[in-house]
Amino acid sequence: MEIKNLKISPAPHVKKGLGINKIMLDFIIALIPAVFAGVYFYKIDAVKVIVATVVTSIIAEGLWNKFVKKTSFLTDLSPIVLGIILALIMPTYIPLWIPIIGSIFATIVVKQFFGGLGQNFMNPAAATKAFLIASWAGVMAKPATDATSAASGSAEVVVPLIDKIIGQANGSIGEVSILALCIGGLYLVLRGRISLRGPIAFIVSAMIMYNIFEKDLLLPGAFFVSAIFMTTDYGTTPMTKIGQYIFGIIAGVCAAIIAVKGFNPEGPYYAIIISNLFTPLIEYFTTKKIKIKKEA
Repeated sequence: MEIKNLKISPAPHVKKGLGINKIMLDFIIALIPAVFAGVYFYKIDAVKVIVATVVTSIIAEGLWNKFVKKTSFLTDLSPIVLGIILALIMPTYIPLWIPIIGSIFATIVVKQFFGGLGQNFMNPAAATKAFLIASWAGVMAKPATDATSAASGSAEVVVPLIDKIIGQANGSIGEVSILALCIGGLYLVLRGRISLRGPIAFIVSAMIMYNIFEKDLLLPGAFFVSAIFMTTDYGTTPMTKIGQYIFGIIAGVCAAIIAVKGFNPEGPYYAIIISNLFTPLIEYFTTKKIKIKKEA
């Protein structure tokens, strides 16, 4: 009988010939439409946040590699992807020290403390958003101007459907344009980097919950950021096909409940964190079991 040596490497697993950098480069390209939309609506304020998160993520990873005595300063392009996603879920009215601390927390605590890329059990961007809100809720909250005028103004202004899809200056940097996010997601699908199983399950289940709650079926941009770039995270979501559907449904339902019943627009990010905790259990029950007969 021929004996073959199998080399087992840590997740994420990729096909032969596909390096991590090639995959990360495609994710960077997919994020460009959302970045351009955010800069268009928020101008220089968005640029500052994006530069702060990306540069800090690169430096934090480099210093960590230096600390653990790795040969290269930058292991791969994942810090750039993480920095961009972090910027896209940040508002522009916050001081720059917030995204800087967020980038350090995401890179060192959530990612590197658990072994680096693919070893973390929780999505770094979603975990960081929750950490920043819990730590500096007053700073992360949108500044209030005049409560009376704001309430009357919101009652009078009706945003056209096309503006909601193409883009409007409302929410975080990457949440302004649903169209830009979908273009990025379509690119990743065509490149074979992600599957639509998780995102579709997430969006459809959230829309069903919104319908039950009698809310507008066009979900906010935060749902699409989470669906496209977080339910497809290689390291923190199930790898099985059925598991990806289950993960998307759990995350979508939780996101809608937290957003509507919890009056929290950041519901999708909390839902991703909650669903990440179920990933090992989902994979356990959806992985095909192989029975081995013991010979006498």
